[in-house]
Amino acid sequence: MICEHRPEQLKTAFALWTRPAVMALIERECGVALSIRAVGRYLARWGFTPQQPIKRAYEQSSSAVKAWLEESYLAIASRAKAEDAEIHWGDETAVVNTDVRGRGYAPKGKTPIAIAVGGTREKL
Repeated sequence: MICEHRPEQLKTAFALWTRPAVMALIERECGVALSIRAVGRYLARWGFTPQQPIKRAYEQSSSAVKAWLEESYLAIASRAKAEDAEIHWGDETAVVNTDVRGRGYAPKGKTPIAIAVGGTREKL
């Protein structure tokens, strides 16, 4: 059986392609059973690299973030520069007891974004 699918078809907005997921897809769509290592070699050949996705809250509004960076943050940075001050960053995510992102494959240079739901893990 000849498989009609191409590696480019994996380049979707889906956040996390793991080797087992790709292995199952190849077996389902092409009828070819491959080992995990073979799938890893194919992914590398197709230009996919193992990556940790960027964690973003599902509530995040891209337009609100952009507006804040272009307006509010510029005022804060200008004031800090005028006062010869440093800006230190912190947020509500704290230190969590588990890694919430996982690891998967994505096209080289195109880090996936994992949408996270807040408040479900122990935090310090």
